[in-house]
Amino acid sequence: MYPSFQEVIDRLSVVASPAEPLPSKRAAVAISLRLGVSGPEMLMIQRAVREGDPWSGHMGFPGGRKDASDATDVACAKRETLEEIGFDLDTYGELICQLSDVNTGWRADRPEMLVAPFIFKVDSTPDFELNHEVDDTLWVPLSFLLDDANRSRHQWDWRGEVLESDAFTYDNRLIWGLSLMMIDELLEIIDGRAAGLESTSARVTRA
Repeated sequence: MYPSFQEVIDRLSVVASPAEPLPSKRAAVAISLRLGVSGPEMLMIQRAVREGDPWSGHMGFPGGRKDASDATDVACAKRETLEEIGFDLDTYGELICQLSDVNTGWRADRPEMLVAPFIFKVDSTPDFELNHEVDDTLWVPLSFLLDDANRSRHQWDWRGEVLESDAFTYDNRLIWGLSLMMIDELLEIIDGRAAGLESTSARVTRA
């Protein structure tokens, strides 16, 4: 039995804010949750294919790098969401919690950039207006992500080496990498599953 939408929100609402991060470049993303026809759903975006973008064409969450105009990380997440998909979280969203920072680099003590994920509850949404950075939006049921039968392994090339990591494929869209790291923490919180289990780890291994 999967948790209800209210159970999801209740479990997330007691999550404490992360400790002060290491000095680093900062970015932030917004993870919006709503009650859909099949239960709780998560809003994801498919990034546009763009030269020079390390996440070109990937599934992810609206967000981006923090700039001088952003007073806080959450302000960055809200601004980027508005710019990328025309979704005003001050109007339509309620901030529930902040998940752990995700390091875009390989070393924990020398992060290339830390990405702060923020969870929002939304009751309604306008028609999204996508900018040049986004090709599509997609609501993904949490029940699909909570079913370990839907997890698989994805092989990818990094500097000439074949690596392998966990992934989901939903509606022919591959969900993996940094986004899956965030999703796994979310699933751990709402489903009470232990971190580090093989079935819930987005770890990277050599294929």
